[in-house]
Amino acid sequence: MTNPKYLFLLFFFLGSFFAEAQNEERIKVLNFATSHLTNTSDAYSSYVDVNKPEVKADIGRIVAQLVEFRPTVICVEIVPEEDEATNKTYQAYLKDQTNRVNYSEEINVIAFEVGRLAGVEMVYGIDARIGFNYPKLIEMAKRQDTSREFLEESIKTVEWINAQPLLRQFEVYNSEEFKSETFNFYNFLATMQSPGNNEGAEIISDFYKRNLSMYANFSAIPLEKDDRVLIILGGTHTAYFDIFLKHNPKYKLIDATEYTDF
Repeated sequence: MTNPKYLFLLFFFLGSFFAEAQNEERIKVLNFATSHLTNTSDAYSSYVDVNKPEVKADIGRIVAQLVEFRPTVICVEIVPEEDEATNKTYQAYLKDQTNRVNYSEEINVIAFEVGRLAGVEMVYGIDARIGFNYPKLIEMAKRQDTSREFLEESIKTVEWINAQPLLRQFEVYNSEEFKSETFNFYNFLATMQSPGNNEGAEIISDFYKRNLSMYANFSAIPLEKDDRVLIILGGTHTAYFDIFLKHNPKYKLIDATEYTDF
């Protein structure tokens, strides 16, 4: 009779083998958080002069490290309806780097340049134009004594991040600590309400809908198992995408810190 101990070991090793094989079949996705360098509707954003030598050097370092991931597909914060125009500019950029899209500058200096150096054929937009009444929630929080201090500290933190050198900003936005604080902040805004109403939950649900719509746009991209996808989004969207991707067995979420050392 076969020893149960050996049967257990056999099943254990077989399970590990099949789990590893299944893991290799998953599409690798590096979900990278960026500052919006220009042209954003966000309440708080970081503006840098991408033509300054020191900023160029920092961006060059970011680009070089993301190229090491060897992406075959790049997704950015542009709506899919503008993919044709975006890629027309991207194809022109591949030949002449003075060509630019009129969106946040990180698409030009990071997404396009990584794509050029990595040989990516097409850039996909996955944004969704769904707004939410952020100013109303901020005003409600300011009027509540129990919320005001937390709100002020949260805003100071964001302002502090945006005042940091560029590499430090990218380090913070891609940290688990920042992503956790982001979820906590938006969940906090969802609790803003007047008696008998749930304004906060209703308004934040619009923001959640935007992130889910972005994820749906991403999921509609035709991908092969050998594709390596680089997603470049604002920090808060990246935090939501981490959750979506971690729970989808189709994808293997790659920690950005595996390829960056800012």
